Parts: sequence; structure tokens; C-alpha cells
Amino acid sequence: MKKLLKMAIFALGLSTFLSCKNDSKLTVGSILFDTSNEWFVEAIAGMQDASKDLNANLSVVDIHYDGDAERDSIREQLKNKAGAIVICPLTVEDTGNALTEATKLGVPVVTWNTVVEPKPNAEILVDAKKLGSATGDYLVDYVHKNGLKDLKAFLFIDKSFSIGIARCDGFRESIKPLVESGELEIVAESEGQLIEEIKVTLKKMLAERGDINFIWCWNQMTLVGTVEVLKELGRSDILVTGTDMSLELAKDMLGDEVNLIAVTTQQPYKMGYEAVATAAKLANGVTAEKEISIPTLTYTKDDKAALEEYVKIHAKYVTK
Repeated sequence: MKKLLKMAIFALGLSTFLSCKNDSKLTVGSILFDTSNEWFVEAIAGMQDASKDLNANLSVVDIHYDGDAERDSIREQLKNKAGAIVICPLTVEDTGNALTEATKLGVPVVTWNTVVEPKPNAEILVDAKKLGSATGDYLVDYVHKNGLKDLKAFLFIDKSFSIGIARCDGFRESIKPLVESGELEIVAESEGQLIEEIKVTLKKMLAERGDINFIWCWNQMTLVGTVEVLKELGRSDILVTGTDMSLELAKDMLGDEVNLIAVTTQQPYKMGYEAVATAAKLANGVTAEKEISIPTLTYTKDDKAALEEYVKIHAKYVTK
């Protein structure tokens, strides 16, 4: 309650500051590589609420995973007199270099979710390594609690994004006790991005390795693809954990078709809200922290109340 009160007081104070400073509203330019995905829709909702609270305009652009479009969008936002830019960067170096145009013009940049070099004015981050390790920590406890002795694990991993690599590193480190004791063996790994590609890979792997009884997924797409395959094959015997929750995944955890036992997730609404709030601060000469950390949450199959609350809250973020 105190935290919400502080946020409300900050919003009111900064909104008053903005309106008193000049007659025109601050425009915050937001650049994302996907505005249709449920996760990003939730983040945009946070941005929109922050802009309303702060009496600012929000200009959202979807670059559809296109680096050239990202660079052009940065220039367009600057051309349209955006007073600050918030961005979920597509790449570390190319996006970072493109953002130097904003820096030269004195327009503050706030990155969120992913990172760039050189560093922006502020970063809204989740500890990606902890995001991965939380699922591993839960698995260790689950294995010991249930007396499991012979898990054969297949991992969907990432080698392309810094946050994906960190998640995978965190998970591997957290399950070392199981690996060293022989309670878990990693029998195969595969990279995955697109759902249909993930489904083909998993079906092939399960056909080749009938002993696989545990799957870990590094992100929402790999989780969704995995769950769809296991439901199709009727394989509720296989344990699944991973990162990035969604409305449908929460519903799956409440059901019995798949044994998705734990998902650790970010809080995209808070990330979006904090990104715009921080950008507004910087645009008006108010000091802001260089790094703002947003905590993660872990949902488990045995906590039905938390899952039901998630479903209730997040239904509005699903695009029709």
C-alpha cells in the first residue's frame, strides 16, 4: 500500500510539474519489436497508464523484429519531437549505435527488458539469471519432495539474446545438485524461437528419446509450443517448467492435460509503467536511477489461488 501511495504521489507531482512547465504535453516515443504478443500488450498497458498519470503523450511503434525499421523509427520519433524514448532493444550494438542520435540531441533514452551498448540514460531490468534459476530452484525442491530419482531432461535454450543466455546459465547452475547426484541427466538441448518450429523439434526429440520425462523452456514461445505438443500427444507424464507466463499457460496449469509445474515470469506491466515514468523524469531534468530492477514472480501448479488470480487479471491483455 505504501508503495502504491508513493507511486501515486510521484505521478501527481510530476504531472503537475509537466503541466506547469509548458502548455504542450511531453511526448514519449515507445519502440517495440512486437505489439501483438500478450506479454508486450501488458507492457504497453503499463506505458499507457503511466502516460495518463503523468499527463504525457505516448507514441508507440512496432518494428516487427526489423533492425532497419528500428533505426528508422528512432529517427522518426526524434523528427516528431519526442521528448524521450523508451525502447525494448532488438540488438545490443546495432540498436545502441542507432540510439546515439537521440543522445546527441539531448533526448533521454530508457531501455527495458533487453540492453544496449553504449548504455542509455536508464535501464529497466529483470535479473535474467535469477529468472532462469528460480525455475531450477523450484525443480530441485520438487524432485526431493517427491522422491524422484531419474529425470531425463530436454532443454529448449537460447544462444542469440543476452537475456536468453543468462536465463539458461541461471537454470543450469541451479540444477547442479541434481546433475551431480545423478537425479537428473540432460540428454538433449535445442534452440527454439517460432512455435511451429518448436513443435516439430519436440515431436522429433520425443520420438527419438522415449525416456525424456522433463522439459525446461527458456521463454514463452518454447513453453507454448511444448505444451501444445504434450497436450496433442497426451503426455501428462512429462514434467515441464520454464519462464514467461501467459493467460493460456496459466489455464493449462489449472488443468490436467499437461504437467506444467512451475513458471517464473517477469512483470511487464510494471516494466512498461516504470520505463515511461523514468523517461518523463529525465526529460524534465529530474534525477533518476541508472538501473531499476523489477522483481520476478513464480507461479506453481499447486497454488491454484494464485493462478486463478492471474487469469482474472490478465484476461484483458489478450488481443482478439
